[in-house]
Amino acid sequence: MKEQTIRKELTQVQELLADLFQSGLTNAPESLVMRLSQEETFVRQYGMEWLAERLHELSEELKARRHLFDNENADKLVALFCRIGGFVEEGIRQCSLDEAEIRIKQKDWEQED
Repeated sequence: MKEQTIRKELTQVQELLADLFQSGLTNAPESLVMRLSQEETFVRQYGMEWLAERLHELSEELKARRHLFDNENADKLVALFCRIGGFVEEGIRQCSLDEAEIRIKQKDWEQED
């Protein structure tokens, strides 16, 4: 099912965001930034262009912050992080609803026999 695959990918992004948050968003390790780039590629393959672009922006913002010594002016970074998190959460919810609809329709079809 396409919905399950997309939900699985969105869950991967959600886990990555949690790892970024735990590591300290303003000082993310390079390994997590590399994972962001990988996830950007995956979500783009599934047609989620908006999410792919935001992940790219987040990756670039984290790379730029690597050379800063202070955590000030992180508003743009935090706002972007929150927008991505909200999108992913809503996407997971929508996939679950779509899967439920498919199961209900299959059940209705089985009962018609």
